[in-house]
Amino acid sequence: MSFHLMPSFSKSACARLMLGMFLLGTTSILMADENGEPAKLLMDRFPKPHEIELARKGMAEANIDRPWDRACPYRELTGTAEAEDEFFFRCQRWDNCVSAGGSASIYSEAFFQNHQQPPKDQKPWESYRNGSIFLLEPSDFERVTGHLRQYALKFAEENWRLFEGRDASEASDLVEKKFWQWCSAEPLTLWKAEYQ
Repeated sequence: MSFHLMPSFSKSACARLMLGMFLLGTTSILMADENGEPAKLLMDRFPKPHEIELARKGMAEANIDRPWDRACPYRELTGTAEAEDEFFFRCQRWDNCVSAGGSASIYSEAFFQNHQQPPKDQKPWESYRNGSIFLLEPSDFERVTGHLRQYALKFAEENWRLFEGRDASEASDLVEKKFWQWCSAEPLTLWKAEYQ
């Protein structure tokens, strides 16, 4: 298999789809910083040459500063069909970890805010644990993204104290860093099983 999301997709169609998804993902970044220069913000997300070199060595996940803010550098690599499959799965994992890490931060802050309430005003912890307070349903925990989401909830319950005594932005970065360390080490076989 070589970069196939669906059997009828060619590599160029898949590349266009992935580029479209990347551009959609960067839209929120561009909109978030009204005073910034949109072109600069967009260019800052593109992988730098040293990040591409780290990807070539298979070490990008652990050696790029704030990888959850960066585009997957494995997209820039080409090679044999087998190597390109590996790059594809690494990027799937990368993108899913970025998304789940953002969720882990939101969940952690919610656990923290609930804990800060007087006991009589606290929502039941079970509604946080099972995701119902975040409007998640059992179907949201299926497939590999569900596995990551489930861990994000468990992680949030165990790490909500990261928000204690910290600026929300600093705490969010800590959550995303710790979550990334776990998520980026998840075996690629999870993604291979889902996308093949």
